[in-house]
Amino acid sequence: MTTPGDDGPVVERFTIDGATDWMEWSGVALADVANEDDAPAMTLGAVGFLRAPAGEHSEFAFEYDQVLVVTKGRCTVRHADRDHTAAVGEVIYLHAGAPGTFHADEDVELVYVASTPYGEVNRAAKAELLATMAADEGGSHVAFSENSDRFASLVADFRG
Repeated sequence: MTTPGDDGPVVERFTIDGATDWMEWSGVALADVANEDDAPAMTLGAVGFLRAPAGEHSEFAFEYDQVLVVTKGRCTVRHADRDHTAAVGEVIYLHAGAPGTFHADEDVELVYVASTPYGEVNRAAKAELLATMAADEGGSHVAFSENSDRFASLVADFRG
């Protein structure tokens, strides 16, 4: 990520194919492209991409607001015994503290935008995930970069 310099604010463009440092949790792949840890002047917590094959799901209870913008496929978020389904061009808004589950109804790609204190909250979660991955080598919790075979396989699956 490029940070604003002496020349003032910058405009940046990100693509899902250009995202690096993907992490996987229960079959859901995530990659921040901008976050407040990398750019302290940011007034958002993070912006990134999510990919998940049909049928994958994960549970959440974020300590910050998060917006999901679906760019491919369809997903459902379940909260308080109510389903919220979104397809391409639709948005789901997750309020801070609202627990639920995310389900990929189809192969899905989306952009997520998180409010602050994303970095503060996720530093601890990321450290816990990395410790779990170290203890569970070859298990279901895997981190990977764009150069890994597993990442290449996931990208190939989504490109058909």
